[in-house]
Amino acid sequence: MFKTIAGSLNSQNLKTPALFFTLLGGAVLIAFLVGSQGYVVGALIFALLVGLPIIYKSVIDVHFGFYFLTWYSYFLFLIARLLPVRLPMGVGVELLELVLLIGILVAESRQKKKIDWGNFNNPVTYIFIFLQTYNVLQVFNPSAISLAGWFASTRGIIFDILICFILVKLFTSLQVVINFTKVWLFLSLLAALYGIYQEIFGYADFEWRDIYSAPGTIFLIQNWGILRKFSFLSDVAAFGICMAYSAIFCAVLAMSNHLGWQKRVILMISALLMLVAMSFSGTRTATAMIPAGACMYIIMNINNRRTLIILFCLIIGFLAILYGPFYGTSISRIRTTFQSKQDESMNVREYNRARAQPLIRNHPIGWGVNTTDSEGEALSPGHLFAGFPTDSGYLKIAITIGWIGLMIVMTLYFTVIATGVKNFYATTDPLIKSLYGAYIAAFFSLIVANFAQSALWQKPTGLLVFSIFVLMPNLIKLERKV
Repeated sequence: MFKTIAGSLNSQNLKTPALFFTLLGGAVLIAFLVGSQGYVVGALIFALLVGLPIIYKSVIDVHFGFYFLTWYSYFLFLIARLLPVRLPMGVGVELLELVLLIGILVAESRQKKKIDWGNFNNPVTYIFIFLQTYNVLQVFNPSAISLAGWFASTRGIIFDILICFILVKLFTSLQVVINFTKVWLFLSLLAALYGIYQEIFGYADFEWRDIYSAPGTIFLIQNWGILRKFSFLSDVAAFGICMAYSAIFCAVLAMSNHLGWQKRVILMISALLMLVAMSFSGTRTATAMIPAGACMYIIMNINNRRTLIILFCLIIGFLAILYGPFYGTSISRIRTTFQSKQDESMNVREYNRARAQPLIRNHPIGWGVNTTDSEGEALSPGHLFAGFPTDSGYLKIAITIGWIGLMIVMTLYFTVIATGVKNFYATTDPLIKSLYGAYIAAFFSLIVANFAQSALWQKPTGLLVFSIFVLMPNLIKLERKV
């Protein structure tokens, strides 16, 4: 793309007076607008100059657009911190999804192909659509006091369905799945390295500015006088959770016999760096994800001798961390993960959960979408649960769409894992089997994490979850298309 642009601006073309004066006039106009209107206009102009070529490239090459979307999901918070003003960076994700949809439709119209609905024909898709339909019908929930929350939820539903459609259309070859896996693992490794950099050298000035711009943030990232690290992600919890499932994925994939020793070494080193970075986030939920993912992998491979050896080593390592003569802030916080009675924050969450349970039992369809936490204060002010700190993703679901909605969600998660496990045993392709094992272990750890945090839908994790929804039923179909 950039070579094409550079080619059009070669020295011969610049000799054309019209082009020369056009570029000169454009430069003067941009300088004047930035000087007179400030940084906001400059940021918008820069976004247009960079964004329009990316949009064009994404339409003609949807795979480029998809990888750029993955990249953007990781770095959008870093970009937001670097900008002198607050901009709705999340809109960029939705814009890129629309661009990818246009690109897919244009490509299929050129090839005169009808949309193949075969890869949508599976239980995961059916339950997912049923859940989204149930969410839309929440407009009739008598306990909701505002339509603003429902409209915001419906917008999210539309884009959730859209990204699943895009992923089904993109994951049509094993090479695409491999490329996507490499991209998000590489980005997670970069996040780990930057988190370690923050631990060694401290926060940059623009990060301090962002921390103090939101009241109370400084108290959330402090832990026994030590500053928790968030890398270039949204917050310490999102960073810790991302490091945990990425480390699980790398470790599981590194145990694959079909990979060369060089790749296995790289994966193990990456996993170790991610675990170190995770400890700097100070996120107890992330710590609990590691044994959860390990247990899932061990159960799936219980007949394997190597698995039993790994299990023995994990037990020894776990006991050493809990009771060994090791001290420090990170080690102490890891230990409190498995000693909940000594964890004041966990006790507060248990108290909030106990307060909400009677109300949940009496409202099977919930109290309405977007009625809890900060979005409840913004979209449903005055509601009984507006501002109520749910913390747990499952508690939030139970309050907003009821225990009926929670049952549908849990059925969806169970179906995703059951489908993946079934295909894990059914496939004869060693690479696909390894990918199934790694994705299932990572996803199961996220399901466990969702009990203590709203872990599944934060950026960039949400994109991986939707990918798993698509891959579990369809990855096995790619073993003869390599």
